[in-house]
Amino acid sequence: MLVFSLMFLYIVIFLLSMYFLPIIFNQQYGFPMFLLISVMTFGICYFTYQYASNYVNAHRQNHEKTKEIMESILEISDSILTIKDKQQLFQLILEKAVQCIDDADLGSLLILKEDNLLEYKALVGYDKEKFKNLQLKLEDSFLYRYNHGDTSQSCIIRDVQQYDKNHLSQDTYEELYHADGFITKTALSTPIKVDNKLYGIINVDSKNLHGFTDLDMSFMEYFANQITTVIKNQESLDKLLYLLKHDNLTNIYNRYYFEEIFDDLLDRAERYNESFAIAMFDLDNLKITNDTLGHQRGDLLIQQFAQGLKSTVRKTDIVARYGGDEFVAVFLYADFQTVISIINNLHAYFINHPVVIEDAIIANEFSYGIAHYPSDGTKRKELLKIADTRMYLNKHHHKQ
Repeated sequence: MLVFSLMFLYIVIFLLSMYFLPIIFNQQYGFPMFLLISVMTFGICYFTYQYASNYVNAHRQNHEKTKEIMESILEISDSILTIKDKQQLFQLILEKAVQCIDDADLGSLLILKEDNLLEYKALVGYDKEKFKNLQLKLEDSFLYRYNHGDTSQSCIIRDVQQYDKNHLSQDTYEELYHADGFITKTALSTPIKVDNKLYGIINVDSKNLHGFTDLDMSFMEYFANQITTVIKNQESLDKLLYLLKHDNLTNIYNRYYFEEIFDDLLDRAERYNESFAIAMFDLDNLKITNDTLGHQRGDLLIQQFAQGLKSTVRKTDIVARYGGDEFVAVFLYADFQTVISIINNLHAYFINHPVVIEDAIIANEFSYGIAHYPSDGTKRKELLKIADTRMYLNKHHHKQ
């Protein structure tokens, strides 16, 4: 369409020249003037065409790049339900950033911690083992140094090694050097902001000294702005999943999630011929605490029991609040004697850590019952029933 328009313009000028030139100029200068105007007209049309073509191509490339970024964002968003943790999310974000930006070969994603240290959470093209324990002060980051403390603006660093050598402390520079952090030449650094606060930094790197342009920086800023929504959605989903799995009073597993993982545990134990013990617990003095001091004080007793149970069992064991004042724990690869030893430690814990309520000092008292897989049973309901029965026998013994 553009070509036809320019051809039409040229023909119009040509015809007008043919008509007016003999009138304005005499026959002697008519043809040279016509030739001059023809050349000038052709030149104007050609440069107009070149400018318009470049504009259209740039607009098309920008559109295609924006489309590519949006497709990457949608792919990341769709992956939220399938990824296992934030580590996988950060890795996917970084990989898409490196993929979207032309001339990007490597990259790193750092998350800002409460102590103002940046921790490497994802890497592309670098050795993850070498960066595993490496942390960076916010003040040493490209964003902070290049923008004089303003971490809200992106920046491009040319000759990364020389720049860091001039600005970093010797220790930090050597740490990055030994981690092969200077295999890149140019870095494009962009902030990730969540709720208008610095959340982290994405660095995409090039092995070319002139690898990035201001347009690349604009694309990265657009990418980072879109990623903010993904991160917030992921955090909301994490909170929701946490609430679905945990008891809101004690912050240990709830009954629903415990039964789900317990069934998986039974399948594994049957498949690999493993054994474990399960114990049911019931608080002996909750009712009297509720009746005499109120339910808020009773909640403190429940919270303290959960805390004591969680701190006493081994890291491989599983604990949950099963209901009201009932708790359950699974002790992996444990026999009766091992569980009894852990429970004795739990008694000692509550003696040394009583609940202090106003002028009253209350030591948590509890009853328990133990069942063993597979000697006592192989089904969830069967094992829980046996442990529950033994728990009430133990409670009856305490009362006597």
